[in-house]
Amino acid sequence: MKPEVDASKCIGCGTCVAHCPEAVIELIERQNVKTSKRQKLAEIDQEYCKGCGVCAQVCPLRAITMKK
Repeated sequence: MKPEVDASKCIGCGTCVAHCPEAVIELIERQNVKTSKRQKLAEIDQEYCKGCGVCAQVCPLRAITMKK
């Protein structure tokens, strides 16, 4: 299982970044799908992610889901 970020839900709060035990999530400035504004949104380095799911559990808006 690997986490997937829904850019339309992510608000760039950084909660996932702080809780990731592998430190593979960072906030990258990109276009927000909903608002069309540029803002920092979570991006996960899938190459190094271990698939633990902590990020999905701590996300306050459920913007991260675990996918096969």
